[in-house]
Amino acid sequence: MTSDGHSVPAWPARPPTADVPLALAATGRVTGTPDSTCDAGDAVGPLPSPDEEIGRLPRPKNTPPAGGTNQGANADEPAAPAAPALCAPAPDPAGPGYQIPAGRHTTDLGGIWEFTTDPEAAAWDRLPVPGSWDVHDRYADHQGDAWYRRTFDTPRLGAAQVARLHFEAVCYTATVWLGDIRLGTHIGGYTPFEYDVTELLTTDGSANILTVRANNDEAVGAGWLWGGISRPVTLTVDPAVRIERQQVTANPRSADGTAEVTTEVTVSNALDHDRPVRLGGTLTCTEGRALHCGALRAEPPAGRDVTVPARSTKAVRLTTVLPAGSYELWSLDHPTLYRSTITLSEGDELSYALSDRFGIRRIDILPDGLMLNGERVRTVGFNRVPGNRVYGGTEPPSVIRAEIGHMKRAGADMTRIHHVPQSPDLLDHLDEVGMLNIAEISVWGQEVCLDPERWIPELREMVHRDANHPSICAWSVANEIKGTEEVGRNFVKALIDHTRAELDDSRPLTYVSNTFSEIEGPQDEALQHTDFIAINMYRDYAERLRQLRIHYPDKPVFVSEFSSDGYTFTPARESLEYASRHDDGIPAELSLLPWVIGASRWTFDDYRSRFQGTSVNQLRGWGVQTEWGGLKRSYDQMRVAFAPVGGLLLTSTDSGTRITVVPRSAGELPSRVLRDHRLHWRAVAACGSTVAERRVPLPDIAPDAVPFSRDVAWRTEGGLGKEAITERVGLVDPQGYEVAVAEHFLAAPATPRVAQTVAAYRALRVVFDHVTGADSYRAEAAQEATGTVTRSRTVHKDGHADITGLLDGTSYRVRVVAVCAAGETASAWRTGLTLRADAGPLPPDAQALKPVPGGAVLHWRGAGADRAYVIEAVDARGGERIRSWTTPLRGFSRIEDLGSGRQVRVRIRALRADGVASAWSEWMETRTL
Repeated sequence: MTSDGHSVPAWPARPPTADVPLALAATGRVTGTPDSTCDAGDAVGPLPSPDEEIGRLPRPKNTPPAGGTNQGANADEPAAPAAPALCAPAPDPAGPGYQIPAGRHTTDLGGIWEFTTDPEAAAWDRLPVPGSWDVHDRYADHQGDAWYRRTFDTPRLGAAQVARLHFEAVCYTATVWLGDIRLGTHIGGYTPFEYDVTELLTTDGSANILTVRANNDEAVGAGWLWGGISRPVTLTVDPAVRIERQQVTANPRSADGTAEVTTEVTVSNALDHDRPVRLGGTLTCTEGRALHCGALRAEPPAGRDVTVPARSTKAVRLTTVLPAGSYELWSLDHPTLYRSTITLSEGDELSYALSDRFGIRRIDILPDGLMLNGERVRTVGFNRVPGNRVYGGTEPPSVIRAEIGHMKRAGADMTRIHHVPQSPDLLDHLDEVGMLNIAEISVWGQEVCLDPERWIPELREMVHRDANHPSICAWSVANEIKGTEEVGRNFVKALIDHTRAELDDSRPLTYVSNTFSEIEGPQDEALQHTDFIAINMYRDYAERLRQLRIHYPDKPVFVSEFSSDGYTFTPARESLEYASRHDDGIPAELSLLPWVIGASRWTFDDYRSRFQGTSVNQLRGWGVQTEWGGLKRSYDQMRVAFAPVGGLLLTSTDSGTRITVVPRSAGELPSRVLRDHRLHWRAVAACGSTVAERRVPLPDIAPDAVPFSRDVAWRTEGGLGKEAITERVGLVDPQGYEVAVAEHFLAAPATPRVAQTVAAYRALRVVFDHVTGADSYRAEAAQEATGTVTRSRTVHKDGHADITGLLDGTSYRVRVVAVCAAGETASAWRTGLTLRADAGPLPPDAQALKPVPGGAVLHWRGAGADRAYVIEAVDARGGERIRSWTTPLRGFSRIEDLGSGRQVRVRIRALRADGVASAWSEWMETRTL
């Protein structure tokens, strides 16, 4: 039974007619019959028809995990030989999903470029590429045109080679010149573009001058449009005949367990005459071992030998059928990836190779649900606004992986992650960790141009680049446009029709609406043209969704944005201490509506913005994570609400601990079958060391399963029971993410320490270190004369507490108390703190000091009364001042030219509009990169 009571037949029987999905799987058909011996002929098995009914697609038996041998159930049969042309170097197993192993020479044009906001200036600045200009203080608020310039040498070119300048992304509009020749203008800050410069390169030994004008005027949503050349720039040299791209469609068959894999390969010819070439292709695991029956064959009537017309392209379809048991499905728990590597030969010589990762999985949309590989899933996730004030729009993979990791630990399985095309690094990682995503172009808002011709290029660029990512489960063509007006309805229909006819007919298509409540009938909204409904909503969830269901009874709903926290953005929302009003209760409300297939909270992260209503720190504090990466109390709330199980319970026994797992109920949001999870239990001492540890494998956990327990015996192991002060258990998924946690406090926390204090006008700031076994901290102030605690402040996440309402001219002592359910432990008193009227009010909240190459970025949380800030940097070893400066910037300042590997300390004070200066903040310390 599925989670909502629908019957799912045992493999490979057909499901009942009521569960027939929309026709969203691959719809092509070829002739022939499956050949289990993988003969060298061109015939392959028939594809399922568009109306083929789904069955459950279990993980095939007798197959290894991702990266295994993939020899399948017929391991005694020899692996299918690769096509003769496949002699290319193997793709890098640790490299990106898209690779060109042979035939291309690439020159990286990244590094330090000249930069200016005034092209007539006598001297230009120098900034890194890729990068965003607005992470630098002197350009932090620049909006409009800016110019980048650099030189490069002409590469050695053969007679039949083509040189191209390739840009991964320039935000938002880019105009490019080579020397005095204008190459063109590209609109859209998130997708790649390139120019053929073969005939324009210098031939006299002089350097080529490359100039790019970038413009960031066109904001997309309420996020900050980070200006600049945000992704890599390269000079590529390819043979005149090359493989442009491939688009892989992998369709597992429920009837017999086989999988039909087809790739449409586009070959281009830059020559003035037709060119015959030979194509070959092989499917492998990511480590390079060929799959059984993994040799790709050309569909009849074409063979592997094709002629590419002059100055044109030719599309060739290659296909194979993988036998049952020879592959694994890409799923949320086991996101198995494979590679399709295509080779191009001219004569007997290999001239080009292109390789893409892909996954084998099936998405089906039912009137009341979402099916992944034949199983019903109800999913949750987060939106994420890319970019921050350390990296701008050029996010390193480490940042992406850390944030996606936090999402996974909070139960995220599916999202419409943002309303712009995402970076290849992010999409690669979603493929690797098993998170579904609805990919969307940057059409946003009620005032956006709705001419389809304006947006089809970006849609094409996104689909062509990203179609092989199995994490992308659907395409979206717009967000929050005039969906109830004719121009909006026509726009959505035009782009959906274009996508299905010209770009990709293997995925569901949608657009995101926030005007759905205004309609009287289904014909009034552009949602009529979508395969499923995606909506943004911030109030009245159940009532409005039930009304929407009346209009569209055959379409399930994905809530692509939700939050109860409102549009008032105060600095308090940027604090680690911020807890959501009610967001953790919304999944339970949506659980009552079985046609809601998932929900994605807006947002995961706080983000910089110029939008109306943004806080004085230029931030919109929607996130469960601060802009600098700290996890708020609201993260803990959502981690409980989004957990894939109903709960984990820890109870003491005579010999140790009993761990009880409470599965989700059928139909809850979220709910799905959990496979190959385990428990990771630890007992921890006051010093933070693990004194006992157990890893306990678990059976598959289905919704509505009966709660079950596992006992951990550990108290009999010497004195471990006396050493441990807390025990913690996590539910760990197959990739190692703790997707649910529980803690049991056995004794009072470890002893905390007051690290720094700040004396201000009638207030004290107490800075302390977090310790093992505490879930909150209470900072206390007592008058020296009496010793009586007069004021205190409790915090949960912050590393400091501000105690206010104290008396000027009075001496105080302070301490911090670590608290948990089993007791509390106090630090030593810090004495001799005398408050003075001239000390100034409490300083800004210095939140983080992040190291960057040759410097550091200070983050702080200011107040509305602040007009400027004074920042001081000193050498942490010698104590000498490096520099002190005043800045009007809000929330951050980048300290540059400090050198590499230097230990620095930084502090800040505010200058208020009334002329009063605050006290200095505590010191922050880091080591520059």
